[in-house]
Amino acid sequence: MGLTIRPQLPTEVSLMASRLYRTTRALYLQVMQILAQLGVAGLGSPTLVALIGLYVAGLILLDGRQTQTRVTRFLPARCHDALNRLLRVMPLATRPLMALLVQWVKRQKSRGYLCLDSVIVEKAYAHRLLWAGWTYSLAQKRSIYGLHIVVWLWCSLDGRYRIPIAFRLWRPKASCPRCDYQTKVQLAARMLRAIISARVAFQYIVFDTGYTAGWFTKMIHNLGSTWVGTLQPRTNVVWHGRKQSVAEFAAGRRLKWRKHLGLRASAWRVYAPGYGMIRLVVTRNSHGNYEYLASNDLAGDLETLVRRKRGRWSIETIFRDSKQFAGLNACQSWVPQAMVRHVALVLLTFTLLQLMRVDPQESVGSVKERWQLAVLRNHELAPQPLKACPLALRSTA
Repeated sequence: MGLTIRPQLPTEVSLMASRLYRTTRALYLQVMQILAQLGVAGLGSPTLVALIGLYVAGLILLDGRQTQTRVTRFLPARCHDALNRLLRVMPLATRPLMALLVQWVKRQKSRGYLCLDSVIVEKAYAHRLLWAGWTYSLAQKRSIYGLHIVVWLWCSLDGRYRIPIAFRLWRPKASCPRCDYQTKVQLAARMLRAIISARVAFQYIVFDTGYTAGWFTKMIHNLGSTWVGTLQPRTNVVWHGRKQSVAEFAAGRRLKWRKHLGLRASAWRVYAPGYGMIRLVVTRNSHGNYEYLASNDLAGDLETLVRRKRGRWSIETIFRDSKQFAGLNACQSWVPQAMVRHVALVLLTFTLLQLMRVDPQESVGSVKERWQLAVLRNHELAPQPLKACPLALRSTA
């Protein structure tokens, strides 16, 4: 869906496809055709482009441990050393690769919004990997050692596409000169300026507490964009001349039950010393947990801001799907350049899984499973279902 597949393929791709098993050849050819439509051929030599397609096809075909050795075992078009060179020494720049996804987003007629967040790829034993560091994982409730990846995601308002358009690997202070160190918010700000310079159309930007910094939200406002974020409970606000924390402010307010949202919520226009005038929405769910939403859209209604904040969950699902279906955790190299390229190819694979749908409602996991079943079946028809099987279960019998 979304792309027109053309039959013309370069000679290098045809030669590499001829070395594949007959059952996996169709997958590789479709990957190469979609990559050609995205413009990957302009990134370098035909050999480089063909190896990118081989790597992406391996990430789609295999369920886990998508290392170079295992990819070439299932797709023996080239040896594993060729994929190692792809990640380590071949002239492959990741920013032009992500720029191709930006251009694809600009060609879409559907409206969208931007999500910002970071993900931790655990590398418990990769102490030779300079860009890894210790951090606390909210998901695992413990400190883990791994890589931090800051990602900007473009999501269509209809929920059909989730396209990563920019990413950076965060480097701990110990792995870079002090003058070159940047926080995750600073990395996000640089990427946002590039996204706006590329004229990517979006309605608003949504992020979580970790990126709701005063200087960052003011920068977004000065760029003419709308943002929605979450405030820390200790953030100060001024209401009727009294300065107090937002948690203290919310405790003294009566929240109205919103049946269509499934929670209690109320909204005010308040002044926050670090942010200026903001639209503050305080919500409390059925468990009694408070959340303090803020936005520079002073005229925005309560329901709109709550639903925009809920749209941030799209970036959490891309992290989950990239780990489960695209091999985000698979790279075992301790060379930082190889890790950066692997992340870029994983995000490219996640995009391709969406473009390979046969139905707009099909999930990326279903696309991956469909191609895996196509390889296993080898174009053979499934046996007839058992007559004793109930009708509701015959499709899976």
